[in-house]
Amino acid sequence: MTVHRAASRPTEYLTLQEAAERYHVSVMTLRRRIHSGALPAIHSGRRLIRIPDSALEQLFTPVPNASWWTA
Repeated sequence: MTVHRAASRPTEYLTLQEAAERYHVSVMTLRRRIHSGALPAIHSGRRLIRIPDSALEQLFTPVPNASWWTA
């Protein structure tokens, strides 16, 4: 059986600090989400944590604001 994968963009992995800056949340919020299981993360060793960008996009959906309605 042959499995064909759809062509997609490569997965980007972010550090906790990079993800926090990109989505305007604190590092502690990301740590809590990882601990609760809401945010999958890659643990490599004791201190190295990387988060797939696709998981962040699914977790943090944009919330419409006043400027969104006028656009």
